[in-house]
Amino acid sequence: MHPVIKAQCQQFKINESLHHMSESDVFEAYTIYSVISGQLGHGIDPLQVHLKGNEFGLDGAAVIIQGNLVTDTDEATAALQDINNPEVEFVFFQSKTGSSYDYGDIGKLFDAVDEFFDDELYGESDQLDDLINVKDLIYRKAVAKKNPGLRIYYATSGLYKNPARIEKLIEDRTGRLRDRSIFDKDSIVVEMLGADKLQTFYRSASRSAQVKIEFPRQVPLPKNEKVEQGYIGFIDASQLVKMVEVTDNDGVVIDINRYIFFDNVRDYNENSPLNKRISDTIDEHQGADFVFRNNGVTVIAKSIHRTADEFRIEDYQIVNGCQTTNILFNNRGNLKDVSVPFRLIGTTDDEFIASIIIGTNSQNKINEEQFLALLPFVKNIEEYCQSIDDQLKIFIERRENQYQREQIERARIMQLPVLMKAISATLLNQPNRSARDYKKIFKENSGVIFQEESDVRLYHAVAYLYYRLEFLWRNQKIENALKIYRFYILWAVYQTITKGVDVLKVRKPKDVASIAKSIVDTAADEEKFKAVVKDVSKKLTKLAAQLSSENREKLRDSIRADTFFLRVREMLFPK
Repeated sequence: MHPVIKAQCQQFKINESLHHMSESDVFEAYTIYSVISGQLGHGIDPLQVHLKGNEFGLDGAAVIIQGNLVTDTDEATAALQDINNPEVEFVFFQSKTGSSYDYGDIGKLFDAVDEFFDDELYGESDQLDDLINVKDLIYRKAVAKKNPGLRIYYATSGLYKNPARIEKLIEDRTGRLRDRSIFDKDSIVVEMLGADKLQTFYRSASRSAQVKIEFPRQVPLPKNEKVEQGYIGFIDASQLVKMVEVTDNDGVVIDINRYIFFDNVRDYNENSPLNKRISDTIDEHQGADFVFRNNGVTVIAKSIHRTADEFRIEDYQIVNGCQTTNILFNNRGNLKDVSVPFRLIGTTDDEFIASIIIGTNSQNKINEEQFLALLPFVKNIEEYCQSIDDQLKIFIERRENQYQREQIERARIMQLPVLMKAISATLLNQPNRSARDYKKIFKENSGVIFQEESDVRLYHAVAYLYYRLEFLWRNQKIENALKIYRFYILWAVYQTITKGVDVLKVRKPKDVASIAKSIVDTAADEEKFKAVVKDVSKKLTKLAAQLSSENREKLRDSIRADTFFLRVREMLFPK
């Protein structure tokens, strides 16, 4: 394997706690991480995309809706709620640790993609079956205005030199995919990746951004105790492009760093008529008008160092102006006389950052998770879960990808939607609704959940319980097939440990602390925890077998029903 790629894979293996994985499996997951987080700019767990078995022609498969990974129809349904014209992408991976690009293996990758959309891969694995069901749901409900995009990646640790036979194969097979008329024809991407691109993408995903820019036409913003430095003015477009470009070892620009836009609420839409008109004004040499017509760009940086008119900014995000910046990057060879309204804000106050993001994007609908991230109690949970012993730490991600550049065990990062689902299943006693209806459950229980007087120890215990359950699957200590019962298992284990007590009604802090400790202690004892999980799983599968469901999707519908939950509760915890 290429020595730099090998070193990056080793670091990735440590970061992701993949000690049980073979070198080839680590490379497959590393490729997925580098592409999705580094090139595409989505903060997605690569192990949820990585296929665990010997699925035909594929090492990874993902369905991404509005920038979020969905792994089953529950998650897809939740992601599509209240969205009229969703952005959907199918992404497929095949990776080889060697350096050659094999014609047969590349053809096999295209065959697997064809078979996925023809339902011929059904039965290869539960993970693929769930994605095929998601695909069917999308084509039933989400393609009225726009077809999904498609991305196919074949990666090795070598260097791709555009061999004629393989280029012809790619052209022919891409044409066949385009002729299906089920994809956005302008959004079909096939890439042969090698050591050069993988290195760049990985660094983009895993390192904080740093750049020096010239910003002479600025004035300081008013003093604010939450802001270390702040400036407003206008900047040469070429300086803005410097902030987002990705270069190779020779300094040649090869891509835009999409990670810079992680905290922007909207991704770039190259097909937007407005964006095309703006781009046309640059082509028509109207660049001098740009500064008068554009709302500008807002950048938040954790660190700003100023020397005269030169600014060195570190750990920065473009939180407003994604469309503008992408347009300028795409026209970077034609930016004479183009200036952009520009705000640069230096702050490390996460709540203030969140308020800026929401304020500068006030024209967009704000989802529940963004509002929850501003609650004082959620901040309390985040701080508490980081402050305890290393073995018990959980990193609650209040803002998307806030831990992306930190050297911590990625499996311990818990996004707010995941925490909400875990709480819905355990504290709120609704495992049958947790996957799909967690937002509604939270609205129904807003008076008792995430209150300032709530005990952070209990919420940490639930988060840790979920992490330990996922740990068993992650390390192949329990069967993957049981994942369909994930929230039932979580609920049943929680009920077993707490002996059915409604903890939200327990008023004495010492009693809550005792219950939380018993949850954590059981989850931390792997053998004891695994025994409880296997016991409740055995009973669940026995009851589910009585449903005689024809396939996983019908089984999923059955176990989501209130009647099934009542039967489970009666069987596991009879009164």
